[in-house]
Amino acid sequence: MRIRLTIAACLGLVVATSSWAQAPVAKKPALPAVPPAQQAEAAKLNSKGAAALRQGDFGSAIQAFDKLAQLAPAVAEFHANLGFAYYSAGRFREAVASNRQALKLKPGLTGPRYFLALSLAQTGQCSEALALIDKDLTHVPDAPLRRIMGLSGVRCAMASAQPDKAVDFLRLLARDFPDDPEILYMTTLVYSDLSTRASQRLLRTAPGSLQAHQLNAEVLELQGRVEDAREEYRKILAMNPRQPGIHHRLGLLLLAGEPSAAALAAARREFEQELQVDPASALAEYELGEMARQARQWSEAIAHFRRATELDPASADALVGLGKSLVSAGRTAEAVAPLERAVKLAPTSAVAHYQLSFAYRRVGREDDAKRELTLYQGTHEEDQKLRQAIRAGIQGPVSQPQTAEPPE
Repeated sequence: MRIRLTIAACLGLVVATSSWAQAPVAKKPALPAVPPAQQAEAAKLNSKGAAALRQGDFGSAIQAFDKLAQLAPAVAEFHANLGFAYYSAGRFREAVASNRQALKLKPGLTGPRYFLALSLAQTGQCSEALALIDKDLTHVPDAPLRRIMGLSGVRCAMASAQPDKAVDFLRLLARDFPDDPEILYMTTLVYSDLSTRASQRLLRTAPGSLQAHQLNAEVLELQGRVEDAREEYRKILAMNPRQPGIHHRLGLLLLAGEPSAAALAAARREFEQELQVDPASALAEYELGEMARQARQWSEAIAHFRRATELDPASADALVGLGKSLVSAGRTAEAVAPLERAVKLAPTSAVAHYQLSFAYRRVGREDDAKRELTLYQGTHEEDQKLRQAIRAGIQGPVSQPQTAEPPE
């Protein structure tokens, strides 16, 4: 990957590594390593190379800096500039050689070391590249260069079967570039790859284990094979009836089938059994609350939702469910507070904004209701896309979602 920097960044990192690099040619600065008769030519070539970099004409920059390096082969900065030009042109093997020469002449230069690491990564010499990136990444002052180095480190680490190092680089990148699309995409790829490797190892080394059955069940869920997934969860419960989370997942799968009184009763039993296994299961409390709400059992729904919010204060869905149930029970004034908390926790949730708008209108706060309705309209489309992505399998099974219809 080539690095695309502004000319100021380019000059700051490489070209200006010698004090005379940007000086006007007319000043004829003293260059002890260059014969006096050739100092004017050296300054001219340096100026020409810098101008070519500014214009993105890397071929001309290479010609100018190559002549400089031949004119004064003992000047490390000339080789550094040439190495940068080679890298910018995508001629990575030549960039490796020029940057090595610069560092041989002056080991303390940082620019050539950074671009040596990048060039090594591009040519597949990941072992040496990783050693340099690992040492230098946190010290690179230029943000675009630090970003490229970090991404190169991630790719090399994965290619070298060093996933822990890749994750370390991703953590640094996430800290400095939290919303960068390429870094987020790379993070997705790395963790997906790690997940695949771990799952393959699990199925290979312990195919009959409880964990292997759970992995199989989750894969079957993603494939939409609901009945097969249920059977896998039942196998887990046969092995350990008190395995946390399994009754909850089985309950969700029972709700995913054809709606019937028997299916609802079976799902409710699973959620209740989950609470026997794990009394602090906010997810089970939430599902019981939602089932009670849909059955118009307002008091029971309120109790379950309130317990879910106590167990998991960050659950916006539970807060919305509580608010809807309170409104349906005729206790609208009490519903405002949990719905306001839901909006703060999930400001992009269209459902939370809609329900809060409804509650505000019921208590006579028309201006607040209009504001929340506007926010609902703005977030509704994006919220739908997100839920579709989740249901497509990115995060596996999710709780029954709250919806934007008015409370009863």
